Amino acid sequence: MNTLLPWLGLLLRAYVGGFFVMAAVPKIIEPLAFATSISHYGLLPNWAVNALALVLPWLEIISGIMLVAGVKVRLNALFTGAMLLIFTSAVAYAVVMGLKIDCGCFGSQGGEDVSWFKVGKNTLMMLMCLVLWKWPTTALSVETGMGIPRSKTA
Repeated sequence: MNTLLPWLGLLLRAYVGGFFVMAAVPKIIEPLAFATSISHYGLLPNWAVNALALVLPWLEIISGIMLVAGVKVRLNALFTGAMLLIFTSAVAYAVVMGLKIDCGCFGSQGGEDVSWFKVGKNTLMMLMCLVLWKWPTTALSVETGMGIPRSKTA
């Protein structure tokens, strides 16, 4: 298992980081559409909606790129997991309130309706972040010199 863990970490980094990069790009291109999606939740005042729509996608793309590249894996897994916790809480709130809205995950480019299934998928990604936080040494990362991490017992 010890020799498989770095490769599992690589897969998790690529999946979560890639997801965040792909989700951020349409929001950066169309901040107004993303602001509209955020406002549908009814959780923030307008000034905060607009500010969040401009800042959040850049945080997502930076943390996603850093995860994919394997830079500061523990820190970026923690930050990405925290963002997922906030997103998941908002989606769960929308489901409980009976809102029939798009999650806004990909801006206007094809998100999905808020649902308990979406909450479950986000929770699974939070668990992936937890694994990366617990075991941040992964294969093919900037921090390991793009190589395979060596066992400390060897």
